[in-house]
Amino acid sequence: MSAALQVLNFYKQSLSGGSFEALTAGTGDSLTFQTIPNAGDSPVGWLSEVWGANSANVCEYSLTASRFHDQTYGMRMASPAASSFAPTTTPVALSPLGFDQPIYSADVLSVKVNGTSTNKVNVTCVVYYPDLPGVAFNGVTSQYVKANTKYLVGVNVQPTAGAGDWGTSVVLNSQTGLLHAGRQYAVLGFTAQQAIQAVGIQGIDTGNLRVGGPVTGDPNIDAYMFSRLADNYNAPLIPVIQANNQGAINVYAANLSSGAVVLDIQLAELTSTPIT
Repeated sequence: MSAALQVLNFYKQSLSGGSFEALTAGTGDSLTFQTIPNAGDSPVGWLSEVWGANSANVCEYSLTASRFHDQTYGMRMASPAASSFAPTTTPVALSPLGFDQPIYSADVLSVKVNGTSTNKVNVTCVVYYPDLPGVAFNGVTSQYVKANTKYLVGVNVQPTAGAGDWGTSVVLNSQTGLLHAGRQYAVLGFTAQQAIQAVGIQGIDTGNLRVGGPVTGDPNIDAYMFSRLADNYNAPLIPVIQANNQGAINVYAANLSSGAVVLDIQLAELTSTPIT
């Protein structure tokens, strides 16, 4: 077992409007939390962060599950009209960051939105599991990275974001194969030329879970995404990838509208020997 992260994307491209309506889970995502045997009534993890974006008007969000506070609205959150933000596609934090909702084995999440007819909406959830059986998530703490950094490097990737959904992925070395063979790299976060509703990386080093979150377009937030999460939990949650796996690390993006996105993945080459 190991500590692990997972990013989940939910969306609807044209709201009916006027009442709460369900969003669709992104391709490869599930509304059901990970099943952990013998968990009983104890939480198996935490719904760490909830982010959202609406294409035009004000919006209310509701996340519930069978063991959340209530089945009516549960975590009820709101966001202003998109015109309040620059750019208007900026994902905003909906949940109080640093204060988490416990989640339970095999519990089913309901993600609903009440917005304006024809608006597009995305909700991005970051989930933290302190011990996830059968998953070999290769991660380290911020302190480890600070003590073992040899170089900082940015790797450019240009995946195609789906319209609400995850789009067409690219591999980490699809633009340039910069990583030094035989070395290990900590993934600190992302910087991008635009706001992106959700970015995820996935491969053997992430335990084959898609990990990531929203890219707000503000490097002050985005560039150390994983470090922030690792610090919040004092846990080894900064993904570490092996350079020799760069051709098998997939990078995904989801946006309110489809199209190519340009982002640079912020990495630290580590001086220590590869983690196994």
